[in-house]
Amino acid sequence: MIRTVIGLDGGGTKTVGVLVDGQGHVLARAVAESSNFQVVGGEILSRVISDLVNQLLMKAGQSQPVAHLYAGLAGAGRPADRQTILAALEAKKLAEKITVDTDASVALAGAFAGGPGIIVISGTGAICFGKDSRGVWYRCGGWGYLLGDEGSGYYIGQQALIAALKDWDGRGLKTSLRPAIENKYGIDSIDLLISSIYSGKIDRTEIASLAPLVFAKRAEGDEAAQNIIASAGHEIGKIIAAVAQRMGLAGHSVRVALIGSVFKQRDILIPLMEKEACRVVQEIDFMDPQFEPAIGSAILALQQEQGLLDETVLAHLAETK
Repeated sequence: MIRTVIGLDGGGTKTVGVLVDGQGHVLARAVAESSNFQVVGGEILSRVISDLVNQLLMKAGQSQPVAHLYAGLAGAGRPADRQTILAALEAKKLAEKITVDTDASVALAGAFAGGPGIIVISGTGAICFGKDSRGVWYRCGGWGYLLGDEGSGYYIGQQALIAALKDWDGRGLKTSLRPAIENKYGIDSIDLLISSIYSGKIDRTEIASLAPLVFAKRAEGDEAAQNIIASAGHEIGKIIAAVAQRMGLAGHSVRVALIGSVFKQRDILIPLMEKEACRVVQEIDFMDPQFEPAIGSAILALQQEQGLLDETVLAHLAETK
């Protein structure tokens, strides 16, 4: 039985770390600032992670390095970037072994306790990943706000702005989204937002924050809002269907874990996603992730060190939920 491992989930907003022993007991948990390599760079990333590791060890009263540090990080999608990050972390001598992976990989590991399955993430952006029983990965979507992210919070907010501008032009549906957005920003006319959007003052995160307003107007019966939410649900269903198709699951039942802020409205979105995805699969079991991504990182570390995890280890990990 190994000593301890650390699992990290590093995102654009924060980095979560857990220290876990070989039996699955979570000995410490800590949170630090962002460790997105593309945003903060290698120097800050290595400092953030080094400080977080030290914090975890101090909380647990542990002095020696852990057996394995498994870091699932946003902005680490390219092999060259992962190698750069790995070199920076190895220079800090934070663990006997260090693995750098993507945040999506550890999210899927957490969702299905290290096993196969499909996750769909819809927050500011949207992406779908699948892993089959052989460990082969499949991806669909997630091409960013300029080229994709259909079904995301950004997509919903963007479509709301487009609908409001078409209303203002007289070439689209009359929509309550227009006065609602004008009121939100304290302006007399929707066209006055254009300079703030193109200058970046209103950025993609801010645009994504309009999504709850669109859901609210949909509930009030606004046709444009209803169309936007229907489109978002169908688009998410399409990326699920595409991943399932490539995994060889056409005509089968699949499990899909839902991750991200947009799925606070899952009761509205699930029938829409299901309708589209079931053009390919027989049925879908939509579920919450079994574990958070940081625990997913720890699971992957334990699997590398010990092989398949037994139910006792998973039960101990579940005690921390």
